[in-house]
Amino acid sequence: MARIAAVVPEDGRSKTPPHESGMTLIELIVAMSIFLIFMAMMLGTTVTLAKSSSRTQITAQASNSTLTVFGAFDRQVRYADAINFPGSGASGARYIEFRTPATSSASGVTTCTQWRYSPRLARLESRTWQDLSGAVVGAWSTKQTDLIDDGGPAYAFELKPASVTGATMQQLVIRIHAGNSSLDAGAAMSTSFVARNSSTGSPSNTDSDNNKISDTPICPAGDRP
Repeated sequence: MARIAAVVPEDGRSKTPPHESGMTLIELIVAMSIFLIFMAMMLGTTVTLAKSSSRTQITAQASNSTLTVFGAFDRQVRYADAINFPGSGASGARYIEFRTPATSSASGVTTCTQWRYSPRLARLESRTWQDLSGAVVGAWSTKQTDLIDDGGPAYAFELKPASVTGATMQQLVIRIHAGNSSLDAGAAMSTSFVARNSSTGSPSNTDSDNNKISDTPICPAGDRP
C-alpha cells in the first residue's frame, strides 16, 4: 500500500494547514466589545429619534386640541352677559359658569354653560342647560384630555371683573397645558375672552368681600361636585 509522506518545511517545523487558522480569545473579546459598543450607539440613537418623534407628535396634537377648545370658548363667551367667579368642587375639579341671554342664544332661551377641569382625570369637560325653573342640567361632554396641572388659583380659569376704571366688560382668562409631562412634551397656552353682553351691572360681577365668589352667582342649577 502506498504511503503519503508528510510535507515538512525546510526549517523543520510543521505548518498549520490554512483551514485550521483562527482568532485568539483576546481577539474575539475585542471584536465582541467593539460590536457591543456599536450596537449600544445604534440603540441609543434609535431611542433618541423615537422620543423626539413622539414629543413632536404629542406637541402637535396638544396644540390642535387646545386651539379647538379656545375656539369653543370664543363662540360661547363672547355672547355671555354674566360670568361667575371660578371655584373648586369637593372633588378638586375647577369650575367656571357663564350665561348667554335669550337674545343671543341660538335656542331663543337664556342658556347656562359650565366648564370644569378635573386634575384627577386630566381632562376638560362642559355641559349646558336652559336657565329656567326646573330645567334639567345636561350631561358632561369631554372636550380635551391629557391635561397637565400647572397648579395655582388661576389655573385653568380666571375672571377679570368689569370695572368703571378699567375694562367695562367681564373677561374670562383660560390657561391650558396639554401633553405628556413625563416626556416633557406638550403645549401651554392662555388667552382672554370678552363677554360682550356683560357690564359692571352684571349680577355675578360683584365681589364685595373680595373672597373670589360672586355675591350673586348666576346659573345656580350647575352645582360643583
